[in-house]
Formats: sequence, C-alpha cells, structure tokens
Amino acid sequence: MDGQEKQENIVDYRALGERIQKRRQQLGYTQSYAAEKLDLSISFFSRVERGEKVASLETIIKIANGFGLSLDFLFRDSLEHDLSEALQTDISQVFIGKTPEQTQKLVTWLTMLSDNIDTLI
Repeated sequence: MDGQEKQENIVDYRALGERIQKRRQQLGYTQSYAAEKLDLSISFFSRVERGEKVASLETIIKIANGFGLSLDFLFRDSLEHDLSEALQTDISQVFIGKTPEQTQKLVTWLTMLSDNIDTLI
C-alpha cells in the first residue's frame, strides 16, 4: 500500500441503509416508488438500503429530505456522541410528520410515562 495504512470506513453503511429502509417502509413506499420519487435507479436505491453501495452526500441529503429524516439520525452509528444525543434523535424522529394535535398527545403520553416509570417497570 506504498507506506499508507489502509483506512477503515468510518460510516456504517449497513446501519445507514437499514434506517433508510425502515423509514421507507414506515411511509408505505415500495423501493420502486421511493427510487422514482428520489430520481434514483431502483437498483442503486436497493443497494444503498442493503449497505452495498456508497451514496454521495448529495444523494443522502436527497433521501433525508424526501423521507423526513435528519442526517444525525442516519449517521448516528458513525458519529462520536453520547447516548443522550442518540436518544434525543430517536425521540425527535417519532414527532416527524405528526399534526400539532398528535404531537401534543405524544408529549402528554411521554410525560405520563416519565412520571410513572417506577410503577411501570
């Protein structure tokens, strides 16, 4: 390798693809529909979901915007941060696409769960 060390991937592409796939399924999109919506080939999109293909940053942003996902959520396995940040990201994903009424109900439920966590476990 001409004196250069092999550089390991810092992005977990399989985990990234799994998050994209999970969100696509939550939205009720087929791979075909999602690829068309994002202006990507079905083959390429499928390989990204399986973690077999590295998408450009522009494509990842296109997917994030098209699916209502944040980049920190998609790349969380590759970022160095503490668990509380990851948890905040997970929780914020629950609220995406919800109406104000649904958001308020979720907040009410989370507050009730938090207030009664010791009796629930």
